Amino acid sequence: MTTKDKAQNYELFEQALKNYEQALQAGLKLQQESAKWWTDLLAQSGSPQEWQARFNELASESMAAAQKRMEENLKLVDQSSRTGLDLLKQAVDATKADSVSSGQAKLQELWEASLAALRANATAINQANTKLVESCIQFVPKVKTATAPRAAAA
Repeated sequence: MTTKDKAQNYELFEQALKNYEQALQAGLKLQQESAKWWTDLLAQSGSPQEWQARFNELASESMAAAQKRMEENLKLVDQSSRTGLDLLKQAVDATKADSVSSGQAKLQELWEASLAALRANATAINQANTKLVESCIQFVPKVKTATAPRAAAA
């Protein structure tokens, strides 16, 4: 191994060691901050009954929102399944055309219906994702308020 190769290997080793040290320090800092947050939270959150009441309230609100989103998603899946079956029926009908021009017309209708279904599904999924994000945005302040130290609420 040449001196140049040894120097490059040493530099790589030094960089790897430096990266490892930074990752270790970041991990330790995260553990310290997490421990401090939990200690503060548990020290100032009040009685176990208050904590349980807060948790139960948040859980029931989040479950209601999750159930609503799940029902909307099931509706979307049902609608998409029906549309898919309709498209499949159109595809089968297109194969039974009497003439070439009739077959071409049916295939064109199939393509148009497929693209319309794709557009409708994309829009519905986009709307569902928007509602999900809005629910999360509304839920985060509630979690923050519910888990805030009691002294801050007073």
